Amino acid sequence: MKETEFIREYRKKRELKNLQVAKEKIEIFWETLADILKEEEKLIFKGWGSFEVKEVKERIFNNPRTKKSEKIPATNKIVFKQGKILKRKFNEKV
Repeated sequence: MKETEFIREYRKKRELKNLQVAKEKIEIFWETLADILKEEEKLIFKGWGSFEVKEVKERIFNNPRTKKSEKIPATNKIVFKQGKILKRKFNEKV
């Protein structure tokens, strides 16, 4: 599913006026999530799951074309771990 399809589905379920309103609500959610994770490093939606910031250590990359070793700097990544409610809903038989 692509983003526009998701926005249409979200609009239908929330009974919103138009796609623009639905898109704005989704964008606000992601912006808020990113802001919180920059400050807190973990966000928990009880039963649904948690978002957490994990550090990826600096590592060495061997370029097969140039045969040179290069350093990849340390970065942060966002990891999502599903909760029990989400797992149960996902695995329900239709």
